[in-house]
Amino acid sequence: MGLFENVNGCSKVVLLSLITISGCNQISISKLATPVIDSFDTDSQGWYVSKEAVGGYSRTGGYPGGYIYGNDNSPRTWYFVAPERFIHEVQHGYGKTLRFDLEQSATDAQFDAADIILTDSITTITFDTAYNPDTTWTGYSIAIDERAGWEKGLLKATKEDIQLVLQNLRGFRIRGEYRSGPDRGGLDNVSIR
Repeated sequence: MGLFENVNGCSKVVLLSLITISGCNQISISKLATPVIDSFDTDSQGWYVSKEAVGGYSRTGGYPGGYIYGNDNSPRTWYFVAPERFIHEVQHGYGKTLRFDLEQSATDAQFDAADIILTDSITTITFDTAYNPDTTWTGYSIAIDERAGWEKGLLKATKEDIQLVLQNLRGFRIRGEYRSGPDRGGLDNVSIR
């Protein structure tokens, strides 16, 4: 389906905003990037929780629709773990924005830990968000570049650090536990765009 227009005596047909064919011997093709979004509306989409928690999927209670969750099973911090398919998308994520929604069962007894972990099995870069999730869905938006505040150990990660880890990315985790003691955490709407 296209849209016909006449501009300065030249006829143009615009098809789905992707291809413009002009009667004045001009052709332009634009590729629109499709964001990758794991919304968990029908299943866990391959995501799971680390062994320090018992994970699950719920068709309701997400933001909106379904979501994945973890229930604390250990004194160690647990994470939501991305599947290989999503890791592949993050590999091409330099300069893009990672977005997701989190919630937790209680906000007392909070502790600090790396909130996002990217690793190529040799080098690890981490990101600490400015705030922990609430007991209702809390949104996060994090640029994947050196200006955002990613760290490599105790140092600020450079552009080269980030690009090197992304190039050989083997693991991507989002923290699900923010409370000392028993807790539950949920994840929804993970996207890279």
